[in-house]
Amino acid sequence: MGKKTTRRTFCRTAAGIGLSLTAAHATALAQTTGKAGKVRVGLIGTDGHTGVLLGTVARLPNVELTAFAKSLPDDDASGMKRNKAAGPDMRVYDQFEEMLEKEELDVVGVCLPYYRNAEASIAAARKGIHIVSEKPIATTLADLDALKNVVTQAKVRLTSLMNMRCFPPYRAARRAVQQGLIGEPILLTSQKSYRFGKERPWFYKKMETYGGTIPWAGIHSIDYMRWTTGREYVQASAWHGNNDHPDYPGFQDQAGVLFKLDNGGTAMTNLDYLRPEPAPTHGDDRLRIAGSEGVLEVLGAENRVNLITAADGPRELELGEPVDFFADFLAELAGEGEHLISQEDAFRLTEICLKARDAAETGNWVSL
Repeated sequence: MGKKTTRRTFCRTAAGIGLSLTAAHATALAQTTGKAGKVRVGLIGTDGHTGVLLGTVARLPNVELTAFAKSLPDDDASGMKRNKAAGPDMRVYDQFEEMLEKEELDVVGVCLPYYRNAEASIAAARKGIHIVSEKPIATTLADLDALKNVVTQAKVRLTSLMNMRCFPPYRAARRAVQQGLIGEPILLTSQKSYRFGKERPWFYKKMETYGGTIPWAGIHSIDYMRWTTGREYVQASAWHGNNDHPDYPGFQDQAGVLFKLDNGGTAMTNLDYLRPEPAPTHGDDRLRIAGSEGVLEVLGAENRVNLITAADGPRELELGEPVDFFADFLAELAGEGEHLISQEDAFRLTEICLKARDAAETGNWVSL
């Protein structure tokens, strides 16, 4: 925790970075952040949505990728060195432990094989570094509890890469519900359908290293049903299986989760990696919210939200601008508003997904 003063200074003086990238902000950052006037970002691994971080870092003034740790020592780091986010002196490490020991970092991204995310995040928290973790942030409830304890004690900020809250259709659906356009949400249904591709990483072959399709892909739909409606899950049952990918026995190519809501309503999500390769998009994400006074439908692949109410015929909702996930996180660290994923949500959603996965494994209902 010896570098905390520098980081707190960074957080105060980077105000506005997620909202507008002005020369004044860049100057403030240069005057008050670490060596060479840079916000120093480290990245651990490349498994997951690293572009969410790197794309932002590449365009933010005085924010750069200063260090990178490989997922495995024999990984090729040449592509990372060419990335636009990489600083001219970016250091590459074979082990993340060495990187965390030697580097003075403000924020670290954790994108390891999913079963190792908690391990690396715990190590970063103990160094007083803020964390952006790929989801799931842990693949066991024991690791999740350990991570939560260390992050709380270290007083660092952790967020999870559940960036679908940034997408305009889901933001529009949330606004419509908050405005009371469909009354009380009663029945929630969602879908995450993906292409499998030619192959998947090695760690998908075992449940112990993969963690499960429900906490990996399902966390998004489980999140956006909850986030758009404000409803809480109180019980869950689930099913999952591998019907078409025998070379990946620990992987589930289909799953379904059923929830009881806190208002007595019902929520359901279905997940699959069975989308044909010729499909026009990699994913087909959907959300339907049936309420006491209307119905909302989000067609993610079409970037569209439809609304029909008892008082008004079908219409398409106007969409706003997307939110930059990582810039939004830095803005909160700077004291400028609240990041769209609270730390409490990052832990709670992981807990819900791990318990739902365990329900699928045991065939039992679980309390949430």
